Amino acid sequence: MSVQSGSPSIPPLAPGSSLLARGRWGFSRLTRDPNPVWMRELRQSARLARTPVILMAITIAVALLISSVGGIASVTAEPAKVGVGIFHTFFSLAFALVTWLGPAVAANTIAGEKNGRTWEALALTSLTPASIARGKFLAAYTYVAMYLVMLAPVGALPFLFGGVTATEVILAFFCCFVFAALAVAFGLALSSKFQSSASAIIITLILALTTSFATFTGLGVALSVAVHEQWPGVAQGPPVWLPTAWVRADLGLPYLAFLVVLPAVAVLVPAWLFYEVTIANLAGPSDDRSTRLRVWTIVSSLALTACCGIVAVATRNVDWAKAQGSFLFLFFLFVVLMVAGEPLGPSRRVRVAWDREGRSRALRALGPGVVPATAWLVGLVLVGFAASIGVGLLTLTKPTDRDVLLAFDGQLLAFLLFLCGLSAFFRTRAETPVVPRVLLVVTTVVAAIGPWIVMAIAGVVTQTSDGTLALASPSPTYAFVLAEEIQRSSVNLPNLILPAILCSAGYALFGLGLFTMAAGRAHARLVQERERVSQLEALLDAELQAEMDASATPEAEGAADPSVAEPDPEPEAPR
Repeated sequence: MSVQSGSPSIPPLAPGSSLLARGRWGFSRLTRDPNPVWMRELRQSARLARTPVILMAITIAVALLISSVGGIASVTAEPAKVGVGIFHTFFSLAFALVTWLGPAVAANTIAGEKNGRTWEALALTSLTPASIARGKFLAAYTYVAMYLVMLAPVGALPFLFGGVTATEVILAFFCCFVFAALAVAFGLALSSKFQSSASAIIITLILALTTSFATFTGLGVALSVAVHEQWPGVAQGPPVWLPTAWVRADLGLPYLAFLVVLPAVAVLVPAWLFYEVTIANLAGPSDDRSTRLRVWTIVSSLALTACCGIVAVATRNVDWAKAQGSFLFLFFLFVVLMVAGEPLGPSRRVRVAWDREGRSRALRALGPGVVPATAWLVGLVLVGFAASIGVGLLTLTKPTDRDVLLAFDGQLLAFLLFLCGLSAFFRTRAETPVVPRVLLVVTTVVAAIGPWIVMAIAGVVTQTSDGTLALASPSPTYAFVLAEEIQRSSVNLPNLILPAILCSAGYALFGLGLFTMAAGRAHARLVQERERVSQLEALLDAELQAEMDASATPEAEGAADPSVAEPDPEPEAPR
């Protein structure tokens, strides 16, 4: 019987089942045997009398605000424009609500368990970290979704004025639910890292506010200009442009690339990352917390590389090609910082588990270890940039654009290889992951702006006629300057290209050398650690054997000594 619903328990899924059978089994388990953590959180929320009051107050406040905006705007504007304005105002408020409330609610879930001394009891229930993370996510997401459901009637007010369709409103609500899921997953990932709920809420709110404002202005207002250039039917300036573009844009390859593939990947990749980070933070220090993150890295890198290829085929523009290279550079830079937190190697508990499972060498390379993680990262970087350059060379028609692509992506690739080797080098010489990450950030910032500061001090930043810009070739930002000079067909181009080639080759060679040194250092430290553990085990075995010998010696001496006589038997009782 199911503990949650009282219905008959669901039999386990047969091995080798199809995807459809797995989906049906998962839905049946969700409805008949839901997550126990989710059920506990919902029961606790149902006991709070303030929840309906808060929902009612927020709904009334938003309804009055939207009605006021519509009433004021209808005096001077036509009804269709008033409806569009109310549409963007309402869903902008809904976006702010879910991106601020979602992380705040999620930040108090796991950190609240640790702060309230109930995390140990939850960990002793034999629930896996994945089950706990799913339960906490569903609980926080349900709470945030209630606000959107209560605000749904207010979202129908634009129909009173016109200017928007029912499909646009439904798709806008769908976007709000997706943003709510991302916000909750983000809050859970941060909550799993803190021990205090107050610290988790404060840090989460600060990051949520800055991220929401950047997303609203960057992906909302600023990106609407580019969307308007591609599809004139979508107005530029209003932030809620994606539902309108889904309805009014012309179908084709750009529609598939920019409105279907890119939004899906932009949502799934960070959501999966937040989920895996939460599970890794909930696991123990000696558990395998790297394999799942390594799988995310591989799949996400290949998916983003494929998206860049689709965009290159759809646009066939050198500016978009440079944007793809910059995006891949930033993504892999983030992965480099993430890999810098890897341990030197798997713990003894993980190795014993691998031996019991009979895991192959290829699968063990996905596990903990800074050297295999860096090797995987170097391979993914090479594959990503090779695919980007290859697709660009096939889609770009002008020889100048191809030269720009080669110079731009080549410099960024070389600097990334240097950072990969430097990350492994720093990690093998540090005890905690904080120091390598700080050193990597400092190195990247110094390399990016250091040459320009030196040139500014020397007063040669603006002197482009004699090729003095080549002094900035050690900086990765020099790729933008070199690409612009190639597009302009500058007369000083040979003086600018040669230093770029030398610096790129130097970065790549230095990265390879640092990685080789890191591999040797990691191997030596792991061998030393295993020898120390073996010596400790030998000492413990020797002490245990000595205790066993000491306890067995008196018994043997007592049995061999004839002076120790056995006691007389008791006299037999008279009959």
